[in-house]
Amino acid sequence: MGFAGYHGGVILPLGTDRFKRRPILIVYLLIAANMAVYAGMHILKQSDPALATGVENWGVLVPGQSAWWTYLSYAFLHANFSHILFNMVALWVFGPDVEDRLGRFGFLGLYCAGAIAAGGAHGLLTKVGVVGASGAIAAVIGSFLVFFPYVRIKTLVFFFFIGFFHITAWWYVAFAIAGDLLGLARTGQSNVAHLAHLGGYGLGIGVSLLLLAFHIVPREPYDMFSLGRQKVRRRAFKVAYRQGDQTAAHRTANEPAIKQPEGPASEARLKAQERFTNGDTPGAAASYLEMRRTAKSNKLPPLGRRPLYEIANHLFEQGDHANAADAYRQFLSAYEKDAEAPRVMLMLGLLNARFLNDPTEAKRLLEACKDRVASADEKALAIELLEEIG
Repeated sequence: MGFAGYHGGVILPLGTDRFKRRPILIVYLLIAANMAVYAGMHILKQSDPALATGVENWGVLVPGQSAWWTYLSYAFLHANFSHILFNMVALWVFGPDVEDRLGRFGFLGLYCAGAIAAGGAHGLLTKVGVVGASGAIAAVIGSFLVFFPYVRIKTLVFFFFIGFFHITAWWYVAFAIAGDLLGLARTGQSNVAHLAHLGGYGLGIGVSLLLLAFHIVPREPYDMFSLGRQKVRRRAFKVAYRQGDQTAAHRTANEPAIKQPEGPASEARLKAQERFTNGDTPGAAASYLEMRRTAKSNKLPPLGRRPLYEIANHLFEQGDHANAADAYRQFLSAYEKDAEAPRVMLMLGLLNARFLNDPTEAKRLLEACKDRVASADEKALAIELLEEIG
């Protein structure tokens, strides 16, 4: 049971781009404990093979036959060096950010619960013995996905080529889960406990969502729970926006209409507005970019405040940082007194701090918005970014 089946053969995580707020301890203690157990077992196998076999039988999890403690002890036993190596690399990459978010005892509880859940899931389909920390680490990775879906993971890729790439957590974990689902469908062709991995992922994702839902862990603007709530709000706005369009259609004949400039840029602008109204934010973003490319001046009237705001957010989520920053700047230029302006300044500060390499502009924006943003989580993010800038 391990991550080597798809992390070692296809993708190997090397690190994340997230700033840590507190010193990390539990992750490194768990790595040390796993390595110590592996080294101790290796030495024991050389000096007393019979005793080593007895210790392994005491610690291995055989569903339906083993003692209760094996649902945790099996996670500290590994089959070979590559097995423990890939597991510890994954723990070293994903663990610190989750420990930073949950705290030391919270992280240790998640890790142990993940091991137990993975062992229980493994026993649903087979009674074959299992060892390895992969299930516990899968719970950590599932939690990482919930807390940091858009954090980028530096990854070494082996797939017809070799190269380094930065992959968002969402795509990375989706690929890993897909690999386990595929492996589960090919039962008998692998010695990897795929169902245990899936049990770990499910435990990590479920527990983390509950922690956010009940405010046990503070929410951040871009965790999975907050993004889900934003999506619900966007749907509600689209309904109100359509109703607003219907009201506008009944203006009196004496009310003067706003004259719009003609040409490709104006057509693209109207297309962006139409697509957004119909719920097609990606299409609206494409039309917005076409509008900017074809505009002959910077005096083209901007989109409505909500379409422009959501298009900017969409471009940010897609990793188009330069165009997202331009959209946020246009929003601030057109709607500087808007209630969303402090949040837009925060997002623009984040882009300049982490992606556009303009710490001076980032600091100006973050200093201006940190006392104006609506929530404590947003203020904490502004302070965190200012600390990163130094």
